Amino acid sequence: MTDKLSKSDTTPQHASDPMVRAEGVHKSFGQAEVLKGIDLEVKRGQVFCLIGPSGSGKSTFLRCINHLEKINAGRLYVADELVGYHQKGDKLYELRDREVSMKRREIGMVFQRFNLFPHMTAVENVMEAPVQVRGAKKADARHHAMTLLERVGLADRAGHYPSQLSGGQQQRVAIARALAMDPKLMLFDEPTSALDPELVGDVLDVMRDLAESGMTMVVVTHEMGFAREVGDSLVFIDGGVVVESGNPRDVLTNPQHERTQLFLSKVLH
Repeated sequence: MTDKLSKSDTTPQHASDPMVRAEGVHKSFGQAEVLKGIDLEVKRGQVFCLIGPSGSGKSTFLRCINHLEKINAGRLYVADELVGYHQKGDKLYELRDREVSMKRREIGMVFQRFNLFPHMTAVENVMEAPVQVRGAKKADARHHAMTLLERVGLADRAGHYPSQLSGGQQQRVAIARALAMDPKLMLFDEPTSALDPELVGDVLDVMRDLAESGMTMVVVTHEMGFAREVGDSLVFIDGGVVVESGNPRDVLTNPQHERTQLFLSKVLH
């Protein structure tokens, strides 16, 4: 572990503290340094959008938030708790896999690909984690799953298998599945990038509903309209660093950095 990871921290815990806080986060894969010192904060109840070109480190950072990727240096907190480590004195020690899994239950993640179990119906996919991980009774889990499927507009598809659903419907089931564990934070990794254009709107509508309910969301996205309309904060990442950040409408309308201007000139029509 690096010196950056053994620095002591005495920040008090308050309800007003950010849901996610990154301090000098670095991540490398072999010799390739993907994240080069990310500093940012995501407030509770905020929709926080990450934009940037492919390979800029957006998805890697998102995966670090729930310790799917281990950071090499810096510190990453979710709800004032270190991600993947615990502190004793002035040193950090990596959590056991079981402890990491316990923490990860509190963070829902929706990927580009839906990753549904193909041999399970929509309702079975949604109720699986509460039953297997939390030991919920099947009847209770099914009732909760049906409530969530209704929320994402798919109660009438509860008995359908993934192969019988469109890509957009599968992604909405995936969102319901993530919500089934009652997470305090939702991560979205380009949730509409694998969808046909006409299916994107329904998924974004579900995400808007989540935002309006006060769910804290970190969204890696190419949907600039969504970022402008729903986002509370926007960060442009390139080359593993934060290039520009601010109110989404300000950044998208009047970017200050030349690199941001060039990127947006290619993606905004």
